[in-house]
Amino acid sequence: MTKLHWKPGDRIELDMPFIVNDAGAGLPEGYIAGTASTPATDLYGHKVLKGAFDRSIVNKGLSGPRGVKLLASHNWEKPAGVIKSLKTIGEDLKIEAQLNLNVSYVRDMHEVAKQNGGLNFSVGFTLEEFSFVDGDKSQDGEYLIIKQGDLMEVSIVVFPAQLEATMDFIKSHETMSELEKALVAKEFCQSRNEAQRLGRYLKANEHLFLDRSPPLAGAVSQPAHPLKDVVPQLKACSDQIARVKAVLRT
Repeated sequence: MTKLHWKPGDRIELDMPFIVNDAGAGLPEGYIAGTASTPATDLYGHKVLKGAFDRSIVNKGLSGPRGVKLLASHNWEKPAGVIKSLKTIGEDLKIEAQLNLNVSYVRDMHEVAKQNGGLNFSVGFTLEEFSFVDGDKSQDGEYLIIKQGDLMEVSIVVFPAQLEATMDFIKSHETMSELEKALVAKEFCQSRNEAQRLGRYLKANEHLFLDRSPPLAGAVSQPAHPLKDVVPQLKACSDQIARVKAVLRT
């Protein structure tokens, strides 16, 4: 078997899968969690040992200019959010992260992940301490054992290399998704993107939709759902949108 000519400082990217799960009550939309790295041998014969990135994570942290980043598809020009937790639990490196759904390509990736039942994770790092397995493959089939690496980023990607990794969930509030679909179906908005923008505005100003009428005598007071009777409440918004569009067409 031909030995790859890896050297210290080389950048490595290893893919890890994740799946959608409905757990995580109380977490914000776009919160993801799973396994970023395992000691199982991947499809390329790489094996990252337990705790290989621990020192790097402690030294860098998860925030600030030098912190470990969450990226889209290993593109260093496309940060996808922020890593909330990244630590070794048992044999695996576990990750929790929050996607930035205000960024268009992250929002698109989130939608595709939900539609496909999950995408994948991948770790990007530079080699520090490693060894090769020469000759015939060992029982695990690895030819490059990574003992320590400088972890740069964890990415969300499409295809996995680490098939034995297990993942947990991607958080999604389907109520907002259904509202966006209804806005388009009722022709309040002409596109899903327009509905998403209006939906985010409504969510940020949901207090405006609360029923503040005085309760009847003896009645039990219950707060109204912020999106109750949404179609009548949106009439003023739709009229304003129509007027703006009319002005833009002139």
